[in-house]
Amino acid sequence: MLRLLKIILLTFFFALPLQTRWIFKQPIVAGVPYEYGTLSIFAVEALGWVIILLGILNMRGMVHSMRPHRIHYAALVLIALGFFSIILATDKIIALQAAVRLLEGILIYFVISTVAKRGGKIPATTQASGERFLAEWNPAPSSALVLGLGMTEWVGIAFIAGATLQAGLGIFQFLTQSSFASTILGMAAHDPSVLGTSVIEVQGTRWLRAYGGLPHPNVFGGYLVIALAVVVIMWQKSQMSQRWQRLVLQIAMPILLTGILFSFSRTAWLAVVFLLVYWFIGLLFSEKTFGETFHNAQNPTIVGFCARTRWVWLAVGYLVFLVSLYRPLVAVRIFSGIENQLEVKSRVERVEGLREAWQITKNHPLLGVGIGNYTQAIAREIRLNDQVWSYQPVHNVPLLIWAELGVIGLFLFLLILYQIFKTTQFYILHSTFYILLLFDHYLWTLPFGVFIFWSILGFSTRFTQPTDSRPVAL
Repeated sequence: MLRLLKIILLTFFFALPLQTRWIFKQPIVAGVPYEYGTLSIFAVEALGWVIILLGILNMRGMVHSMRPHRIHYAALVLIALGFFSIILATDKIIALQAAVRLLEGILIYFVISTVAKRGGKIPATTQASGERFLAEWNPAPSSALVLGLGMTEWVGIAFIAGATLQAGLGIFQFLTQSSFASTILGMAAHDPSVLGTSVIEVQGTRWLRAYGGLPHPNVFGGYLVIALAVVVIMWQKSQMSQRWQRLVLQIAMPILLTGILFSFSRTAWLAVVFLLVYWFIGLLFSEKTFGETFHNAQNPTIVGFCARTRWVWLAVGYLVFLVSLYRPLVAVRIFSGIENQLEVKSRVERVEGLREAWQITKNHPLLGVGIGNYTQAIAREIRLNDQVWSYQPVHNVPLLIWAELGVIGLFLFLLILYQIFKTTQFYILHSTFYILLLFDHYLWTLPFGVFIFWSILGFSTRFTQPTDSRPVAL
């Protein structure tokens, strides 16, 4: 049964970005589909329930040895609050769908962080130095490792492989300025000449931003940044020393960086800058996780230090090269002023969204408007009879949770983040998530975002810390 769970998990992490779904209700308002009123089930969503079922079956015999953590209590209360908020919601069916997806995401987190990590012990020295990707996952000490990799590393590679393929698709879309539709992959066609398509406008020319197989370039860029953080962690993992393993990561890194640039997502760019700075600082100060430090090195010279940090410099150099090739497009996204109508409109909508969210939280401070019902509340209380596509969730997850679940829901969510941050040694991954949480909404509103958020956090959480030493980790 555990072997089947492993196979399903590998498939799940590889297929996470697929948007294949069965839509059984989609309201059409003034000829425009209303996405935030759509009832559907995604293929990955169904796969998630299989993981939960197999996890529960594998949990038999572990119940007596399991010790609940504060994260578990807070998450269970958050789930209960999500279902309770259905009573307050205007659109109760949509609220039920959102509550079920939150339940599924958190259950996947429980399965991965608990069941998937049982088995072989981690050596104390390895725990203390932080020399592991997320956690060793071997069902028995005698279990064989395929090609020298543990199961957790295979999950990481599956996740990176899926993201690299998506990045390749996004690069193709940008270079050809076209995007094909696919029912099987859940992809829509995107034409830069059509209004509503995410583009960059430079001197009257509309440039298509890379979507990959995801619904928006910002979602695409955020996904690739998370994958890049996983690449960095796996790169520094001592067990990832075989040549073919390094080659996989060496191929993935430039492809992911290119895809992130072509997404033209400012949030993704900010996260990449933070990631590279954090990586560099980690190489400066981390003692065991990244090998010898500058002052402990056998060759304590500038040349020796540069050799150990060469991949950071190569990544920065590659990005500088790409930016120089597409400087006018990058400049529009970063430095544009009044002369660029699309960029000004984007910024105005972001600021207006924050103002509307603040108004909703003032109207419903304690319990919110109901999970999944934020856009309905905007249409009902602030902007009546506006165009349906203009109703969008605020691009800030904590504020969105406050609006939907009230201050109680916000407190529970922040408590969970804090407790997870305390139990991890992979701060670079969590910090990447936190940047995305502050500047977009899809980690809360989209099934893809919910599942990638909770599943990746599940693999990076450990509920036991070594008492003899505190790890220095990325």
